[in-house]
Amino acid sequence: MPESGRDTDSPATGQEAAERPVLRVLIGTSVIGKIADYGLMLVAPLAVLSATGSVAGAILTFALRGIAYAVSPVIGVYLDRYERRGMFAAAQVQQAVCVAVAALFLDQAWVVAGALFLSGLGGVAASLSSQFVLIPELISPANRVRAVARVSSSIEFAKVLGFLSGGVVLVALDARAAALGIAVLYAGAGAWAMRLPRVPVEPADTSLRDDLAVGFRWLAKPEIGWLVLSMTVSNLALGGLGSVLVTLMGDRGTNPTVISATLAIGLFIGAWGAQLTPRALPSWSLQSRILVFQAVAAAGFGLLVLEPPIWVIVLAWSVNSFALGLSNVVSITYRQETIPVHLSGRINSVIRMFIAGAVPLSGMTYALAAMQGWWLWGPAILLEAAALLIWLFHTVRVSDSRPLGPEGSPDS
Repeated sequence: MPESGRDTDSPATGQEAAERPVLRVLIGTSVIGKIADYGLMLVAPLAVLSATGSVAGAILTFALRGIAYAVSPVIGVYLDRYERRGMFAAAQVQQAVCVAVAALFLDQAWVVAGALFLSGLGGVAASLSSQFVLIPELISPANRVRAVARVSSSIEFAKVLGFLSGGVVLVALDARAAALGIAVLYAGAGAWAMRLPRVPVEPADTSLRDDLAVGFRWLAKPEIGWLVLSMTVSNLALGGLGSVLVTLMGDRGTNPTVISATLAIGLFIGAWGAQLTPRALPSWSLQSRILVFQAVAAAGFGLLVLEPPIWVIVLAWSVNSFALGLSNVVSITYRQETIPVHLSGRINSVIRMFIAGAVPLSGMTYALAAMQGWWLWGPAILLEAAALLIWLFHTVRVSDSRPLGPEGSPDS
C-alpha cells in the first residue's frame, strides 16, 4: 500500500483514525508479552545452566516451551469458538501463572521444564490471537498491511527490550527476581488486552474433528503448502538460534549483560527490517521476496557457524534478524489476505504447528548434536540449505505464472 498520495479526507483515512485506538492496544499488549517472552529466553537457559552445568539441558529446557505448537490446531479451533478478546487475555494470564511457578522452584529443573512447557500453551494462543485472529477481525483490509508492519516491528523492538531488561535484572538481582518480573509482565499484558473491543463469534455447529480437518486441508493448497514446507525446514535450522547463542556465550563465561546487549542489537536491526517491509522490493513477487530474504538470513547464519568474536556475532545476528523481520511481515500479510477471517484461527494454527513448532525442534536438534559430540552446526547447515533449495524450486516452478501483487496478495 502506498505510504503517501491519499486524500486526507478519504473514507479510508477516517476508518484508519477510528481503528487507531484498537491498534494501539494491540501493539501495547503484543509489546508487553514479547518483552516477557524474550526476557524468558535469556533468563531460563542461564538459570538452568547455572543450576545444572549442562549446555544441552539448558537448551532443551527452554525448547520444551515451544512443544505446545504440536497441539496448536486444537488451540486454534477453540480460538474460533470463543470470544476472542477474552481468549487473548486468558492466554497471557496463563503464562504469568506458569512462569511464577517456575520462578518459585527455580532450583528444581524438572519443575521449571514442566512449567515452561505449560506456559507454551498460552504462548501459542497469544501469538495466534494477536496477529492472525484479532488484526483481521478489528482492522479493515485497506489498513491491514500497515497494521501488520507496525505490530511486527513493535514486536521486534520489544524483543530488544526483553533481552536488555532480562540481562539487567539478572545481573542486578538474580534469576528468581527476573523470572517473577517476567510473570508480572504477562499478567500486565492480560490486563491491557481487556481494553480491546469484545469480538464475539458465532456458536459452533461443527465437531472438533471437522474443524481440524478444515485447517489441514488448506495445507494442500500450493500457495500455502510450499510456504509452510520451506519455512518449517528453515526454522528447524534457525529457530533455536537465539537460545543457542545465549547458552554458548554463557558457557564461555560471557557476562549476561554483554550477552543480552549482543542479541538485542541484532533484534533491533530485525525490528527495523520489519518496519521497512512495505518498501522492500514491493514490485517483486512473493516467491522472489521470500527467496531473497531466506538467502540473506542464511548468509548471516553462515558467519555464526564460524564461531567468531563478539563483534562478528553482532553483525551476523543482525543480518539474520533483519532478513527474518522482512520475511515474517510478508508471510503474515499474505496469509491474512488469503485465509477467510472466520477460519483464521484453525487454519493459521495448523500452519503455525509446522512453522513455529519447528523452533523447539531446532533447539532439540542443537542439543542432540551437543550430546552426541557432533559438530554443533552441522545439522542446521544441511537444513538451511534444503530450505533454500525447496523455495528456489517452487519459485522456478511458478515463474511463468502470474506474480503476486506488491503487498503479497494475488493480483486479481
